[in-house]
Amino acid sequence: MQRYVGPYRILRLIDRGGQGSVYLGWDERLRRRVAVKIYDLPAERAGRRRLLAEARLVAGMDSPRIVHVHDVIESSTHLAMIMEYIPGCSLEDLLCVRRLSLASVLTVGIDIAGALAIARREHVVHGDVKAGNVLIGPNGRARLTDFGISGRTGGVEAGRGGSLSAVAPELYAGEAVDERADLFALGLLLYRMLTGEHPFFRGGQLDPALLLGGETPPLRERAAGEFDLSDSLVALVQQLLARDPQQRPRNTRRVRQVLRAALRDIPLAAHRSLLREARPYFRPELPEDIPPRLPDSFDRDARSRLPPRGGRSARLRHWLRGLRPPARALLGATILAVVAMPLAWMLLGDVTRVRFAQPELHLDGAINLPAGVSPYWLLEEVKRALAAELGPLEVVGSVGAEPGRVIASPTVARAAEPAPDHRLRIALRCLENFCVVDLSRTARGGQHSAQAVVFPESPIDEWGSAVRGAVRELFSRR
Repeated sequence: MQRYVGPYRILRLIDRGGQGSVYLGWDERLRRRVAVKIYDLPAERAGRRRLLAEARLVAGMDSPRIVHVHDVIESSTHLAMIMEYIPGCSLEDLLCVRRLSLASVLTVGIDIAGALAIARREHVVHGDVKAGNVLIGPNGRARLTDFGISGRTGGVEAGRGGSLSAVAPELYAGEAVDERADLFALGLLLYRMLTGEHPFFRGGQLDPALLLGGETPPLRERAAGEFDLSDSLVALVQQLLARDPQQRPRNTRRVRQVLRAALRDIPLAAHRSLLREARPYFRPELPEDIPPRLPDSFDRDARSRLPPRGGRSARLRHWLRGLRPPARALLGATILAVVAMPLAWMLLGDVTRVRFAQPELHLDGAINLPAGVSPYWLLEEVKRALAAELGPLEVVGSVGAEPGRVIASPTVARAAEPAPDHRLRIALRCLENFCVVDLSRTARGGQHSAQAVVFPESPIDEWGSAVRGAVRELFSRR
């Protein structure tokens, strides 16, 4: 049995974590794979509003270093974030099976710092920058995901921290945090990638005393023999891991500068190492992950061609079911028009009949009119304005009449055309600096005219307003 979250078909489970489960989904409208992460909604209304507000906030961020959020779907008990699907693997999966080269470490650091720069610009704190929330894609670059516990800068409450592997001292101590907590988590991530260890873990668990006040194990000693680290890179990691947020970098600009400078010191041939090192550990892509594409016509137009058994009524029903949707719509509209036309004439009462002369257009030199302004546009604008002034309108004659109302036949005499109540002439004359919309009306009571002046460079809505004003003036004395 197929399961859906809104319009998204669920294919299989990708991962199950503390905040929610992630599924591989299929967007049947755009025919693309998506990642669907489902969260439990808090029981209290305030918590629900906060989670929905944060989901909308994250959906508004756009960066090649952040996994895009396509949609947010809410049910009575759960919230689903529909995200871009990134084939590949998480950085956590990769670090569990191998050590990365220095070029790969720096590439990941640069990409995550770029993602945090976008979050800072939007005043968003991620709150859980860890290896499990970094995805390595098939282009060999890192993407930050899972802003599920993010919040506005300065507004993340105590106790809303993420994983212990990414927690900053101030958040662990129950204080409100800003984007510098994410910089601390980036320092933890860089330290782990360079040494293979978390600086404040002992026996596989966080040591709170070491996190809050102990000495950070020296980076160069822990990475001895693995990398030749520059003094500026070591100093940057130490500054990111400062206990006091005031001593950390104020933003990601200097972080990216130092990481890029360290990457430039590495031979260029080694710069694309991340994809080479991560590709063997990409999650397998299954054939059923992309549902087979069938002709769309089977969904819309497929019908049986076998004739039914039964009498005329059965054959009629079969013929009606066999009609394509446009033909059904045309048949229904025809029946409705035949039935409703006499009733409409009775309800509407008097109808004003108008006959138009062919609209005239006179341009003095090379004058550029707004896009869309033409004799046909003038005619349609006048018709709409007339309907607003006079009520039900019938256009007689060949100019401006609805197409297809009269079918000519050599064997059937055409009915006499009804006499119009008004005869209208429309003319547009443009000189170098201005245009004049000239309307004239001939009726039983005599002849009337009205004009409106408009500048050629005026937007088309001002042109429409001028035409409507001229029509109102033309019929102000009937």
